[in-house]
Amino acid sequence: MKKIFCILISLAVLFSFTACNSETNDKATFQATILEINDNYYLVKPVEGSAELNSADQITVPVTSINPTPEVGDILEIVYDGEIAESYPAQITNVYSISVVE
Repeated sequence: MKKIFCILISLAVLFSFTACNSETNDKATFQATILEINDNYYLVKPVEGSAELNSADQITVPVTSINPTPEVGDILEIVYDGEIAESYPAQITNVYSISVVE
C-alpha cells in the first residue's frame, strides 16, 4: 500500500511540473499602433478590443528586424509569451515575432 501511495504522489508531482512547463510555451498575439520608434524599442498602443489594452494603453516592445521597415502610425502584429511587465509604460520583453499589418 505504501508503494502505491508513493507512486501516486510521484506522479502527481511529475504532472504538476509538466503543467507548469507547458504554460510557459503559450503564445499571445495582439495588434498595436506604433506611437514612437526608439533605438531599442517601439512604443505602441494596443488596438481597440485587444485584451492587452485592458492591461495598458502604452507598451514598449523590443525592436526587431522587420520588412518593410515600420513607421510611426503603422499597425504591428506582435507575437509574445503572454507576459506584460507592470510598469508605465508597460513592457513586453519576450517577443517571438513582429510584422507590419498596415
